[in-house]
Amino acid sequence: MAFRGPRNFKNFREKRRIEDDDSEQSKSNNPVIQNFLIYRKELDNKHDRHEKLVKLSRDITIESKRIIFLLHNIDARKNNKESVLSEAKERLDKVINSNFATIAYELVGHEIFQYMRAISPALQEFIEALTFYEFLSDKQCSDWEVIKERLKYKHDELDEISLHLAPAEYMLGFADNTGEIMRFCINSLGSGETDNCFKACKFLQNIYAHFLSIGSVPNHGRDFSQKISTMKMSTLKTEHVCYQLKVRGTEGAKFPSLDIKLDNDDIDEGFY
Repeated sequence: MAFRGPRNFKNFREKRRIEDDDSEQSKSNNPVIQNFLIYRKELDNKHDRHEKLVKLSRDITIESKRIIFLLHNIDARKNNKESVLSEAKERLDKVINSNFATIAYELVGHEIFQYMRAISPALQEFIEALTFYEFLSDKQCSDWEVIKERLKYKHDELDEISLHLAPAEYMLGFADNTGEIMRFCINSLGSGETDNCFKACKFLQNIYAHFLSIGSVPNHGRDFSQKISTMKMSTLKTEHVCYQLKVRGTEGAKFPSLDIKLDNDDIDEGFY
């Protein structure tokens, strides 16, 4: 009897192809599968948008850190305060008018709370840089309402769009500013500008007292408690600097004990 394997295999492939075509046809007519294909497309678009926002947020975070570094270069011995503040203001305005505007346009028609984790680092870092700039400029630090108004933009199809700024994001960003002010206090001590040390200490004491009166922030309990702890350390360090200056005068800057490390067991409530 002749071998009929190849012919049978060819018939099998043809039969399988017909079955696959029928299966694909039945899938295309199945409303459940059609719905899942729509969901898949929506999820893909959401993930792509999330990744894009993460990249935009990273650019803002990096630029904000660079602005903070620039502000720490202010030195009375170089007489560069006005030039540094002018450059910082220009770069902060650019972040608002360009970088954040791009994020606002990207979120038009979409629920922003689905993407808050992507843009939250940028919002907090920018608020830290902005409020630190305003502190060094002897201006009143912008509150939540002021910054929220600055994050509104014109749109071709809509009258106006805005990038939502939650109060909690503002508070967390402002809390980070206290660490920069503590560093400003230490740097001022090294450059002999002791008046800045007392100015920074008074500011931190007031901010720390107000944050303690708040209690906790919904949905940010862990982050908020960590920032309160860091704020407490920053306040204690500036108080120690001012104490040394009061007791020892300008000689206090020569003593290495100013750069202290406090253990949790040694921490009290500072000025309370």
